[in-house]
Amino acid sequence: MDEKEQIRMIETDELHSFRGHTFQVRDDEAMHRLTESVKRDGILTPILAFLNEDNEPEVISGHRRLKAAQKAGLLEVPVLIKHITREDATLLMGDSNFAWREKILPSEKAYTFKAMLESMHKKMKGEGIDNCRKELAEHIGESSTQIHRYLRLTELIEELLQLVDLGKFGFQSAVEISYLDGDSQKTIYEIYMDTGRKPSSAVAKELHRLMDADQLTAERIRELLAKPEGKGKADEYKLVFHSPQLYSILGGCRSVSERVNRILRGLMLLEKQEKTFEEEYVAEQEQELERIQALKKQKTEGGGGDKYDW
Repeated sequence: MDEKEQIRMIETDELHSFRGHTFQVRDDEAMHRLTESVKRDGILTPILAFLNEDNEPEVISGHRRLKAAQKAGLLEVPVLIKHITREDATLLMGDSNFAWREKILPSEKAYTFKAMLESMHKKMKGEGIDNCRKELAEHIGESSTQIHRYLRLTELIEELLQLVDLGKFGFQSAVEISYLDGDSQKTIYEIYMDTGRKPSSAVAKELHRLMDADQLTAERIRELLAKPEGKGKADEYKLVFHSPQLYSILGGCRSVSERVNRILRGLMLLEKQEKTFEEEYVAEQEQELERIQALKKQKTEGGGGDKYDW
């Protein structure tokens, strides 16, 4: 520990929440248990803070412990003051919360990555944002691609981001939707609230493509989301042809759905034809049996020769 860094008791009212704190302090069952623990044992792990630009203690890590202490009626708590810059404090805020928190929402992770990347960019003066993202990826042990995906979530309107946090919108679909303008995102949210329909990954990619081509309208969004659930997802799968004859028959179809439908129609026609053949065969057998019985009856009644026209 630095000589200037020491744990000291500070009044709870003097501690400020981290500016732009990216993690929620939820008043849930876990907070209730933490509050009871603080009432019984006090704050066992000191709150981590740094002196901000106004020389005031600003909490880096320990917002939940501070809230629990206030709910428990404690007037002061142990605090370890770090003498570091805001950029370093931001990186430490992300590191410590990722290490300590059991449950982290996608929105929390997204905005924490954004704050950490901005701080990394300031520290790495002159470096491009891509290099800074790679450096951040190494720092936190995530892939640069995954960090980029989470950063895209910060482009979602608040209502859609809440649905992602609630697990009602898939992560990959949300990433694709993040490329749409605000009005288009609002249309998607309104459709979901009215009908419960949401874009599959395939439909979300198509919406992204239409946006890039400047062809996306509210009517087109409603049309794509009005398709029966799962229909838009069928084209995510490839239909591989191992037979040149099969390809010659189905290769002209414009989509996987058309190919599947044609195959199904072919199978239905084949089944119908086989059923017709079977019915015709049974009818022929019945006719032959009737003919034989008639000949036998004729022989019995006429007492004629031994040969039958079989």
